[in-house]
Parts: sequence; C-alpha cells; structure tokens
Amino acid sequence: MLKLNAVALLESKGYTKYALFNKLNNIRAVKGEKLLNYTNFQNMINQVNKSVLYQDLDELCEALECKISELLTRTQDETE
Repeated sequence: MLKLNAVALLESKGYTKYALFNKLNNIRAVKGEKLLNYTNFQNMINQVNKSVLYQDLDELCEALECKISELLTRTQDETE
C-alpha cells in the first residue's frame, strides 16, 4: 500500500495546510488549469481518496519542494 506523506512534509517545512492549498492553486493558475477546492485538497492529503492523479503528485512535489520518494512510501498491506 502506498502512503502519501504530504502532511508530515508540510509540517516539517513549516507550512500550514491552507498555505499548501494556496501554493498548489497558484501552480495550477500559472498553468491555466482548474483550481482545487479545499474539500478535494483535504481528501487528497488526508488519503480519503482511493486514487491520486500523477498531476497532483507532481504538483505536490513542486509545492513541497521534495522528491516523489519523499512524498510516497510503500508499506505492507495488512492483507499481504
């Protein structure tokens, strides 16, 4: 199972969730893409969603100034 480390990364960098949300939307605005709403953002970083787009992962890495290996970790699933 993959785990998204967005919350731990933003806390280690001193960002609030709201600051990260704004940073992601700034990245999207520059690209001319549809902005995230806060509920969808919360669901993504709190891993409520079952899937995440590659675009979202790329933008999270850009916003958090991290590598994908820092953003994602693989853990043993309880069923394995």
